Amino acid sequence: MSNQPSTEANELGKLLLQAGTALIKAGAGSNRVVLNVMRLADAYGYEAQVDMGTRYITVSLHSKQQEHIFSGSRHLSSLPGSNFKVIAEISRLSWAVSEKNMTVSEAGMELEKVIHLPEYNRSIVLLLVGLAGSSFCYTFGGNAIEMGITFLATVAGLFCKQELIRKKFNPYLVTYCSAVLAALIIGIAWKAGISSGLDHAFATCILFLIPGVPLINSIIDIIDGYILNGIDRGINGIIHAFAIASGLATIIYIFQVQ
Repeated sequence: MSNQPSTEANELGKLLLQAGTALIKAGAGSNRVVLNVMRLADAYGYEAQVDMGTRYITVSLHSKQQEHIFSGSRHLSSLPGSNFKVIAEISRLSWAVSEKNMTVSEAGMELEKVIHLPEYNRSIVLLLVGLAGSSFCYTFGGNAIEMGITFLATVAGLFCKQELIRKKFNPYLVTYCSAVLAALIIGIAWKAGISSGLDHAFATCILFLIPGVPLINSIIDIIDGYILNGIDRGINGIIHAFAIASGLATIIYIFQVQ
């Protein structure tokens, strides 16, 4: 009998670490990560204490009598991305474990399914992001020619980003190179005389690189009291923004755009 709680606590602790790591990787805010982990622990009659940063999580489990029964931590090898589907599914799972009386093993299998959800087809992502870029160009006053050039520049920049991420390049270098390639296509089109005014295309071809999730999470974390995580995410977003600006500045200098 004495070994059973320890075994369950060990399995639950590993489940909580896996869920927390998946949430951080998916770009969840600090408060959401902590709430989901604590909700999962509470569903099995334990109390969880969570300490987390933007690249690590530590979980301690206690019984209702405050007896310490598990401690563990995990570290992320790469910077978080954004996957709202994973965040939503883990949140749904954290409620389902108590409603459906799921065992720890069953919850673990469900979590594995969530973590390994298939990604969107790469070609579809390129197409839709390219259309989004050209739509922004139209919104800001671009004509049909500018929209077409923006579409090509956005697709090329995103393709570059996907390839460099796959090869595990530094994320800030990835942003810089993607911005350079996207802006380079605009510069070539301008030099080729395709259109005399490509201001709207130049301004919108790099919008897919804007670090919206880190910046939004930065503000949310600071409001929720996770000051260090908020500062970390904010600085990360600012460096990405600087990389984008540097990429555009590089092309402006090369083509001597006035």
